[in-house]
Amino acid sequence: MTQYIKQLEDKINSFINQFTEEITSLRTSRPSSSLVENIKVFCYNTETPLKHLASISIVLPNIIIIEPWDNNIVKDIEKAINNSNLGITPTIEGKQIKLFLPPLTRERKESLIKILNSLKEDTRIKIRKAREEAIEEIKKDFEEKVISEDEKFRLLEEVQKVIDKYNKILDEKTEKKSQEIMES
Repeated sequence: MTQYIKQLEDKINSFINQFTEEITSLRTSRPSSSLVENIKVFCYNTETPLKHLASISIVLPNIIIIEPWDNNIVKDIEKAINNSNLGITPTIEGKQIKLFLPPLTRERKESLIKILNSLKEDTRIKIRKAREEAIEEIKKDFEEKVISEDEKFRLLEEVQKVIDKYNKILDEKTEKKSQEIMES
């Protein structure tokens, strides 16, 4: 594998991983700590993921319990949850923050699907930009006679194969999450 393809795959892998992390926070009716663990909480003059500030536990069938390690940041966590795209109002009981997950309404499911598709499109744009950068680099190296014309065309073909492969992965992940949302 050439340096161009390796660099391209590394970039796109990071985009896909970021996309995967973002869509895990889209809620289905099953409670999961991944729904809230990456919510950014502004406290101590910085934004910190919730998982670094509190323990998160699940009480079946539909409750997430958040217990901050510092009681002084309960309000900060509540504010962050309210500002997130979860659509759930937290309940504070002493030192605990409880999230009761109601069944998703049809409107909320459609809203989540729109958010999912928006995240997918943002990732596609990043992938497209990475492809353009790789193509520019290959063309530049051809013009500087670093690679031959045959090598240039072979590399451009490989770039397109990589893009097709990752677009397919992106589509599969989106479809799977979409089904999870609609079936919940």
